[in-house]
Amino acid sequence: MISPLNKVSILVVTYKGDGLLKDCLESVAATCGHEPQIVVVDNSPSDGTRAIVSTFQNARYVASPGNPGFAGGNNRGFRCCDREYVLLLNNDTVVHARDSIEQLVAFLDGHPKCAVAQGTMVMPQFGGRLCPCGSLLTPFGFMYARNAFLPARHNPSAYPCFSAIGAFMMVRRAVLPAVGGFLFRSHFWSYYEESDFCHRVWLSGNEVWYVPTVPIDHLCGATSGKFAPAAIMGRYLRNQLFSLSACLGFWSRLWLVPSQSCVVFVHGTLNLFRGNRALFAADCQAIASLWRDRPRILAARRTTRRIRKIKDRKLFAQIMRLPPFGYLLRSFKSNT
Repeated sequence: MISPLNKVSILVVTYKGDGLLKDCLESVAATCGHEPQIVVVDNSPSDGTRAIVSTFQNARYVASPGNPGFAGGNNRGFRCCDREYVLLLNNDTVVHARDSIEQLVAFLDGHPKCAVAQGTMVMPQFGGRLCPCGSLLTPFGFMYARNAFLPARHNPSAYPCFSAIGAFMMVRRAVLPAVGGFLFRSHFWSYYEESDFCHRVWLSGNEVWYVPTVPIDHLCGATSGKFAPAAIMGRYLRNQLFSLSACLGFWSRLWLVPSQSCVVFVHGTLNLFRGNRALFAADCQAIASLWRDRPRILAARRTTRRIRKIKDRKLFAQIMRLPPFGYLLRSFKSNT
């Protein structure tokens, strides 16, 4: 019988993280052997990273000069993957059991409409608590990270979600033509690119699910910690507003884009009062980008109209929820 792992290409993007990458690849080799195809995209090409990858059988090294970010690196690597399923795996993860990956394969095999599935991740630096188990869209435009920071024993059952987390996300490779012919928007660089992709997956008539699996470790922020928080927040919000403007229908845009813009404005104002001018500037630039990026947004809307198979109202019924007030308060405090 063919192993489920023979259906999988594992795609890892790395940036000046040889220690993390070595631990990640060693964990995959120890649990999965040589069965999955492995593609490593190096966003800061070096002989050291190439040497690490060369020690693992079935691993291919792909240089990606100029650091095109998580989005560009995955786009480059995805073209090198030839298996039925492509597992996007962060370089700051550690896999402890082959079941973690096989359970995602089994779910996709058994659910033909599901094109993206996220497995379970825990954060060792926070006592093994859960990473977000997928995210839902809120009526305000921002996302609600389900079950984040709960003890691992609260791992929920499978459910559809608006967005999977790109650190441990399996994609049905054949879905690409249905979502516009591309994985991530290259100009996003990093942040919100997987949510935009998942939004397009839903619009194409396919589905995104969170699937409980044997947990893998995820050292959240090990790579993003190399960049300034204001730059990260600005890029995330800019990409989020772009995606909502590009993917939503006319009436939904009239409601959700202004709503999310107001949330960003309030967030920026609070940062200004707290003396954080860098974050205030990032928030203002994110709102201004709606006008600056207008030609690109209009082009993206044409793609949305071409791929759309379901209306927003039907989609919202499945993936939109209002989070508890305590969650809203914690989110605002942690981002100001």
